[in-house]
Amino acid sequence: MEIGRRTLLGSAGIAGLAALDLPIIGDDDEDEAPGEVDFVVIGSGPGGVPLATRLVEAGFTVLVLEAGPPEGDRTLYEVPALHHRIGAGDEQVRWDFYVRHYTDEKLNEASSQWVPEQQGVLYPRASTLGGCTAHNAMVTMCPEPSDWEHVRELTGDADWGAEPMWERWERLRSWQPMEYYALNELTPLDPQVGAIVDATLEEVSALPGGGVTDQWRGLNDRANVYEHNQGFYPPELSTENARRWSMRERLEAVRDEHPDRLFVATDALAEKIVLEGSDRPKAVGVQFLKGRHLYSASPLYESLREGAREEARRTVRARREVIVSAGAYNSPQLLMLSGIGPGDHLSAFGIRTAVDLPGVGANLQDRYEIPVVTDHPDFMLLAGCTFGEGLVDPCLAQWKAMQATPAGGVSFYGTNGALAGIKRRIGEDPRAQVYAFGLPADFRGYRPGYDDGYVHDKFTWLILKGYTESRGGTVRLRSADPSHSPSVVHRKFDDGKGGEADLDAMVECVEMVRRVNERAGVGTEVWPGPEVEGERLRDWILKESWGHHASCTNPIGPDGDGGAVLDAKFRVRGVDGLRVVDASSFPRIPGLFIWAPIAMISEKAGDDLLAEHA
Repeated sequence: MEIGRRTLLGSAGIAGLAALDLPIIGDDDEDEAPGEVDFVVIGSGPGGVPLATRLVEAGFTVLVLEAGPPEGDRTLYEVPALHHRIGAGDEQVRWDFYVRHYTDEKLNEASSQWVPEQQGVLYPRASTLGGCTAHNAMVTMCPEPSDWEHVRELTGDADWGAEPMWERWERLRSWQPMEYYALNELTPLDPQVGAIVDATLEEVSALPGGGVTDQWRGLNDRANVYEHNQGFYPPELSTENARRWSMRERLEAVRDEHPDRLFVATDALAEKIVLEGSDRPKAVGVQFLKGRHLYSASPLYESLREGAREEARRTVRARREVIVSAGAYNSPQLLMLSGIGPGDHLSAFGIRTAVDLPGVGANLQDRYEIPVVTDHPDFMLLAGCTFGEGLVDPCLAQWKAMQATPAGGVSFYGTNGALAGIKRRIGEDPRAQVYAFGLPADFRGYRPGYDDGYVHDKFTWLILKGYTESRGGTVRLRSADPSHSPSVVHRKFDDGKGGEADLDAMVECVEMVRRVNERAGVGTEVWPGPEVEGERLRDWILKESWGHHASCTNPIGPDGDGGAVLDAKFRVRGVDGLRVVDASSFPRIPGLFIWAPIAMISEKAGDDLLAEHA
């Protein structure tokens, strides 16, 4: 079924509701949503969709609430190489958060990414069906087995072990298409691409520590994952026939099979979780606002006029449970707005504390990313490509022709732009901590307008550092109004006062890609510039690195841990009928790319829910 501007709930869904004797909210098509279901899931990203669809397939009724519209620009969404333009260029689905990297204002303002009028650094999010899988770079990477063993040891729950979680990875793969694009078919089209690939292969052959495994088995091959793979690994993408395929398509597929059980309300901004009871409250529903662009992070946001908020307000009841899957910023915000969080902080905004949980909105973590940009002769591979600009784009026409004939060749637009990828370990740590990938772009961070990054005469290595040491960031309310985005401080590198191991690793990898560039003859480095070395390089990384995998703000933890918001089954402590399943649930950020680990824990949460509600 094609998603238009209306919700996924169509006439078949209405007939199903009548059969189930469920009330309908409102009396027009824009308000078609059941008034009561078994489960309400807040968020349509990788935290909410896998568990929601599993519950539906098991026979339960589920309403998924999505704050954004059904879709934005369909071409930008579908074409993998245009992913960079969604988060900056598509105002229909953009949510622009402005965050602080440090509490030190001078250190914040020293970054070239700092936006004075916003008093922050742009942190783009997507608000539409699919959540951030609607604008991400589609890189799909299974995390290290030790990521899951850590949670098992922390909670004592054997179901978090590496083997049970590998089974969830396999289950994810059973419905989520994943593809490697034919890099070997792209290199003959441009000798310069071939030179970059050859130079990268030469570099990985000499990686310190040895253990360069067989990249031809694939990035996510079980042996490579369990052996802490290191080497030349082009990314595996969440695509089908070189077209983005992820949470949105999963929702569509299950909705088509079960229109009487799966309901999706878009343009539905959750205001608070409805709690009943005082000694130990129970989540019984969700109060939300129905309307377009009701959240201040949207560039199209306009505050509701007096009286309009009450008209837009709806409530849906959950017979069994409410699951919050709104992401690392919005999930803790929603808990706090509902009276669940640090009591003193809630009191400051006039919010009655239902459950005092100090860990809500704490423990914010992210990965670090830094670019090395060089001048480069025009890429022949990109000849004629306009990246969707203008009336004619021959590269887009070529990609569309490929869609009509799946075996009909190769297109750069069917990739996410990466022409080489290095996954590697650092020092004695057995885990692969870094993924560096190179693409034809001039990308220096998430500045407003960063969608102009693809160019024909620049080449950028992006160095992504995982397993970061800093865990002190916070998400805090800025207002008791659910329409207002929260205050976010990441406190990177131990708030700029430490993080030596992370800095060492990133310096080492900048030097690594500089060696690759020299071998490949890609041109003159322009950012940070060849003169930036030694301590100057460390200072530059401190100022210019960014992140885009915020997580861990409602962490799972053991009984007795005052900072633990969730138990091993994702249940919010002190509340019945309420779970949080998304990036905020991790105690520590796993792996290197986050969407697949989130989907894996959603599969686990589906198991937990079905075990309790069978």
